[in-house]
Amino acid sequence: MRVPAIAFVSAMLLADDALSTEIVCDGHEENLQTYLDMTRILFNERDHERAGEFYADEFVSHNVDGGGLGTATRTPEHMQRIWIGSKKNSPDRRLTNDLIVCNGDVVVARVTMKGTRVTGEMEGNPEGGRRYETSATDTYRFKEGKVVERWGNNDSIAMIRQLGLKVDLSLTPLED
Repeated sequence: MRVPAIAFVSAMLLADDALSTEIVCDGHEENLQTYLDMTRILFNERDHERAGEFYADEFVSHNVDGGGLGTATRTPEHMQRIWIGSKKNSPDRRLTNDLIVCNGDVVVARVTMKGTRVTGEMEGNPEGGRRYETSATDTYRFKEGKVVERWGNNDSIAMIRQLGLKVDLSLTPLED
């Protein structure tokens, strides 16, 4: 048990207004620290230019990036494009960690995302300006201090409802 590292991380989280974050970490606290830095820099500060600091040159993504289905090899540049788009659509989006569990080379986080959709009317959807709050679970596998594999899901239906969006729910993948 490495209590000093956990105590340090908990104190850091308290300073970052994540008062309700629970952390269960059994070794490899460096992966936990990398995840926390990645959350702060990429997801909250929205500094997409720094993606290469956290993601391997190529990594496996099991997410539905850009509407695609299944597993794909991705690059930090791909992630940069995703964050550029999300910052344009929701510049005030904030991710808060609710629960973080890490063991070995894996970090799993249950998070809450809040933000405002600012994109104007498009494809029959209402003007922006509506707020949303949704949950997600993300899993990251680290090797040599960088993400080499990731899985994620979020409550897209809750977000769609809160934003009043009309969407095509077919399973046809979108082009990258």
